[in-house]
Amino acid sequence: MGESHEEMLRHYEPGGLLPRIVAGLQALGKDLDSVTHEDLAPADEFHSAGRSATRALVELAKIPPGSRVLDVGSGLGGPARYLAATLGCDVTGIDLSPEFCGVANALSRMTRLSDRTRFQAGDALELPFAASSFDVVWTIQMQMNIRDKRRLYSGVARVLRLGGLFVCQEICAGNGEPIELPVPWASRPNQSHLADAESLRGLIRGAGLLERIWRDITADIVAARKAQQAKAQASSASGSSAPPPLGMHLVLGEQAVVKISNSGRNTDAGRTVFIQGVFDKPD
Repeated sequence: MGESHEEMLRHYEPGGLLPRIVAGLQALGKDLDSVTHEDLAPADEFHSAGRSATRALVELAKIPPGSRVLDVGSGLGGPARYLAATLGCDVTGIDLSPEFCGVANALSRMTRLSDRTRFQAGDALELPFAASSFDVVWTIQMQMNIRDKRRLYSGVARVLRLGGLFVCQEICAGNGEPIELPVPWASRPNQSHLADAESLRGLIRGAGLLERIWRDITADIVAARKAQQAKAQASSASGSSAPPPLGMHLVLGEQAVVKISNSGRNTDAGRTVFIQGVFDKPD
């Protein structure tokens, strides 16, 4: 990590997250005994375009049903539960944040998916799994805090079986201009380690993974954000100015509005771009 674990945890861990999510569900009138992974999607898909991006990435990669999946940087476990619920995958998540892992496990129990998903705190640069343990390794917007990306992708390749898939959605540096801060993944410059898309692509290939698909999805991310903003404006015009009961603001904390706004401006100005990639580990 470019920053100490303690510094990054101070950025990511808002504290009291699970009670806020439960309160949001109750405000929406959800029965806590019958909550589904779809109910949680507004809050537990901690990345740009949320559930729609997860769904698109699954379709792009053509992940085989029943796959053993490692989700590196698993956050609150939304994508893992989607893979388990829709494809019957068995998903292990690892994340630096103990709070995120605890919440993810609680939400999996709540949605009756704890038999197919489990989450543990750990370092993405020290993956505590045997070689060739997984059919798929999956990451969504997690490498931005990691300086030593070569080591990250070497570890990914090690735990992936021969013929397995590496699937990713990531934020990359765009035109080289400094980004506005804070953003969802960083409060200070030394917490953010964006690589440009071609450099990231080369690092993944350099780990011995064979490129199947590499595509820029920036326009899709911008369109999804603008659609969400239009929905929020319509709600405000109808007299409701409060944030929704469930949303990324629960995770992003007191500076949620500023972080989301800066992130959008960075993309609109070309300072950040978004990619999706699918790679094979050759037999």
